Amino acid sequence: MRLRLGKFILLAMTILMIYILIVKGFPVLMESLKRPDGIHPNPVVELQVECADGSYMIVRGNCSRTSCVVKRAFQLVLILFNNSSEPSVKDVETASGAMILLERGKVVGYELRGFDSIIGVTEEGELIDPIGSRIIEVFSRYVDGWARKIVKLNITVDEGVSVVQLRFRGWIIDEDDKVWNPVDRIREYYYARDPPEDPIENPPDSRWSGRNFLKYKAYVFQIRVAQ
Repeated sequence: MRLRLGKFILLAMTILMIYILIVKGFPVLMESLKRPDGIHPNPVVELQVECADGSYMIVRGNCSRTSCVVKRAFQLVLILFNNSSEPSVKDVETASGAMILLERGKVVGYELRGFDSIIGVTEEGELIDPIGSRIIEVFSRYVDGWARKIVKLNITVDEGVSVVQLRFRGWIIDEDDKVWNPVDRIREYYYARDPPEDPIENPPDSRWSGRNFLKYKAYVFQIRVAQ
């Protein structure tokens, strides 16, 4: 009887160890086997701006002319697309994200739909509450290939302003390819960017993170405010 009980305990322990190995060890093993493939995520940032007539204007890239006029309080939807089969790195707070800077306006409300977190930032790089901020950044810990992340922002324009300017950009960190960061002198995961990365003017690394974050390229467009 004792022999049978001992065999049963041994069998149960073996099954438990196999389960732990599969659940915990296999993902770690797969991560260690990843190799650079030269394929990067392809971030595309889209803005949907609520016009005074109730319609929405879609903005991608720089936009110098538009027939849309916004009210002094309007909604702005930011969508970060990954137009690639290559996903982001996993379980990194800033694995994908976007920034928007409002000149002559501020955020008074938001709703995250896919993004995991949001922060307000000053031009000096100090973190503040996103409510009342002119600069916000949204982050996701992971974005799959062909997936998207959304944030809805409620904006108010400063009094007496007839034109509001917006600057925006986005990024997705590659899951396996790495790049040399010459400032911090380390190899780190590749940052795919929108506007597209450039080794000099819009580098695919984190050298300007922190106080120099505004040095990364951003799209710019202006929109008129109804009087």
